[in-house]
Amino acid sequence: MFSARSWWLISLAVLAAVMSPAEARPNVVVIVADDLGYRDVGAYGAKAFATPNIDRLASEGIRFSDGYVTASICSPSRAGFHTGRYQARFGQDFNPRLRETPEFSLPASEVTIAQRAKQQGYVTGLVGKWHLGTQTGYHPMDRGYDEYFGFASAAVYLPQLGPDDGRYLVEGENVRAQRRQGFTRDRQPIDEAGFLTEIVTREAIDFIDRHAEDPFFLVVTHHAPHVPIEAPAAYMRRLAHISDPALRTYGAMIVSLDDSVGEILGALQRKNLTDKTLVIFFSDNGCPHYLAGTCSNGMFSGFKRDLRDGGVRVPMIWRQPGVLAAGRVVSTPMNSLDAMVSALSITGANLSAAPRLDGRNLLPELAAGRDPKTAPIFWRAGDNIAVRDGRWKLWQAREPGGGRRDLLFDLMIDPAETTNLAANNPQVRSRLSARLAEFEQGNIAPRWQARTAVVDIAGQKIELTF
Repeated sequence: MFSARSWWLISLAVLAAVMSPAEARPNVVVIVADDLGYRDVGAYGAKAFATPNIDRLASEGIRFSDGYVTASICSPSRAGFHTGRYQARFGQDFNPRLRETPEFSLPASEVTIAQRAKQQGYVTGLVGKWHLGTQTGYHPMDRGYDEYFGFASAAVYLPQLGPDDGRYLVEGENVRAQRRQGFTRDRQPIDEAGFLTEIVTREAIDFIDRHAEDPFFLVVTHHAPHVPIEAPAAYMRRLAHISDPALRTYGAMIVSLDDSVGEILGALQRKNLTDKTLVIFFSDNGCPHYLAGTCSNGMFSGFKRDLRDGGVRVPMIWRQPGVLAAGRVVSTPMNSLDAMVSALSITGANLSAAPRLDGRNLLPELAAGRDPKTAPIFWRAGDNIAVRDGRWKLWQAREPGGGRRDLLFDLMIDPAETTNLAANNPQVRSRLSARLAEFEQGNIAPRWQARTAVVDIAGQKIELTF
């Protein structure tokens, strides 16, 4: 009799011979937060507010200490994990500045993870934020999702704000005169009266309930805790012990996100799907500078829009009881492409099919109790390009005025990226430069213009592009 872990390593082809398709193929649930800081959940060190459900997910699965996304802003990060490919392959380095035109959508030439899963007979669903185009041909239901309930990019959390609801305006943010949440069910715009996070949760649970007998691939992309910073009175009361209004409201948003994770896990348990479902949780990027002191990227410097680890290192948790060891911490650097390609692997999809996937299937090593082998991780935001390889991270950065500056950091001893070691380590610098040149081969130029901001990094003025 095979153990559960040994069972995982048997090929899907052998399983199909002795089990029905639904039994042979586990389900996938991917939960993505928006602008969640590395240290905004208890499992990664949060102290101001509790996240027992996300912490439970970590205690029952694998927590990655060095989990990354491929961009420090929303749309490019999503372009990466929805395809399993670096978004530089198709020039989606930046957030689109125009809306509702095919030019500013995920290119039609790209194949999504959902399309690949659907080809294997999986029922596919997307609940929440899309941010990759809604024109015909670019809508989620044209990109592999059988069902879609969500919003194109931005939204508000409450259609109307009551006197006891929490609201905190960040610097430069205007009061929103129009408070539509922008929901669409499949292709039909609809209005909802409730709290956005709870609505997304409700729809995710409904999908699980309706497809409990099918192999399903569900992606739940929350808006929380992205601005606007607002939460209903019931959540504000739960954090009455926090006196700071910004932290209290932000914390209420995190608590609501944690509740959502708990309700989704509860739905899986109620349908006896816990052991049969791979659950993956991560954030689309780090928390933003305009919430500094409220959100937290932990020990890492930098924020959203920045290629320092504060912008791209995120909470990353995987769980499947009996397959992935409970309570394990893995320090091998990995990213969201690895997460999505690993999830895709259990559908039986051909991982070598074109277009080529950049993510790695980490499940065989993890299920066998081994740490995955280290591999380079890349980032590109126009003229800013970076690689992490082992302990080293090289950032070929853009200077104000158009010059270039190499920033080399040893993350083992300097995780905050405060000391540029490029001048003292020419061999490492040369090796990682060659890695970046190799990565850039076959990439295309960014398809639209960036915004810019100048920041000081390791004593150098660097122009961020986002």
